[in-house]
Amino acid sequence: MTDADIIFYPFRGIRYRRPGSSDLSDLISPPFDVISEEKQTELYVRSAHNFVRVELAQGEGESRHDTAAGTLASWLEQGVLAREEAPVLYLLEQQFSVGHQSWKRRGVFGLMRLPTRERNYVLAHEGTLPEAKADRLRLMRACRAMASPLMLMSEDPEGTLLGLLAGIDGKPNAVAEDQDGVVSRLWVIRDTKVTGAISQAIGPGPLYIADGHHRFATACTYRDEMQAMHSNAPAEAAFNHALALVNSARDDGLRIFPTHRLVWGLDETALERLRRCMEQYFEVREAAVVDPEKAADLSWLQRADPKRPVLGAYGRGHLYQLAGRDEAAAVGARVVERLDVSVLHRRLIDPTLAGTGCDVDSNGRISHDSEAAGPTRRGARLTYATDAAQAIRAVDRGDYDFAFFLRPTRVSEVMAAAQAGELMPGKSTYFYPKIPAGLVLSDATEEPI
Repeated sequence: MTDADIIFYPFRGIRYRRPGSSDLSDLISPPFDVISEEKQTELYVRSAHNFVRVELAQGEGESRHDTAAGTLASWLEQGVLAREEAPVLYLLEQQFSVGHQSWKRRGVFGLMRLPTRERNYVLAHEGTLPEAKADRLRLMRACRAMASPLMLMSEDPEGTLLGLLAGIDGKPNAVAEDQDGVVSRLWVIRDTKVTGAISQAIGPGPLYIADGHHRFATACTYRDEMQAMHSNAPAEAAFNHALALVNSARDDGLRIFPTHRLVWGLDETALERLRRCMEQYFEVREAAVVDPEKAADLSWLQRADPKRPVLGAYGRGHLYQLAGRDEAAAVGARVVERLDVSVLHRRLIDPTLAGTGCDVDSNGRISHDSEAAGPTRRGARLTYATDAAQAIRAVDRGDYDFAFFLRPTRVSEVMAAAQAGELMPGKSTYFYPKIPAGLVLSDATEEPI
């Protein structure tokens, strides 16, 4: 492997400086796409230096991005944020629990050289929305920095990257705990032998986007703009790179949780279509629900045959266990068509909502710390939930007519779809936990990394 094959580099990262304390709990922020207005206000109150003021500043239109840029410049001038004196990598360990299970996940922050049409080594599994890309692009232009990272996966077939990251110990340079109890620990890796070995382990890629499809597309557009304005800039210019956290695909802490579906506004005709589709395409086991909390235990889904589409559905007081019939399991050879989420939409949701004027609310997902809000618009509505118990409560309250439950998409399925150049339906993957914004950010100017 030559130096020209390497795509991942140490860099002079920008991070918080808190003399006498390594605790950043009151300073980190979720990424922009999961910050509600309530969360934004809460983070503003939490600290005058909370990173939400850069990641998702308050305000309207262009002024919001100008405010973020002014805040970033002020913090750098005041020493609230500071840039490393020499290029480094950063180890991020996240410790988290869901239910009675706990995991640790380790990844490494660095700069990834952005690919070109001639050499593409970044593989995506989801599409993007113009509004989100436009917003992130305006922020990058204003700040001339990349505020939050891509989350990427390396195949790491021999486990070399996994082993290198596991071997880093000692006291972390920064620690932060969020409201979900996720503990993030950050180590600065200054040893050039270790940073060189990590870059070699990641090698020429490919790298798979786990989270950050909009940020990746934005970084490429910004790179193209900056190259046009700075044609004499070196290849090492910061704008030719994207801030990225790379994880080994072999890490057991790389968890994907399901994003369940909720529908509302089904009339008797639509409900009858749903019943017919269940009977036509699935073997159905129906049970009356006495205890809704027990109904939210989806361990039976996890135990089901992985080679067969298996789904759950909940209507008021009734749980349905759905196992795909042979013809449903064998639809096409494309990777995406065989996924549970694709079978759910193709066999149940799309036929049920046909002709209802469905309103898909991509921001209507129930988060871990909020309840579903009842729909207010006419026509059918499709929205999302990450918590099965909250989804069931929403149906029982009458906010929604049906909840549909999914197994987690597997890492191997994400990689197979990306390798095949196929895009999954929206909200097919929910990599948990998210990477906090504010742990590390990167320069995106014409200066070398």
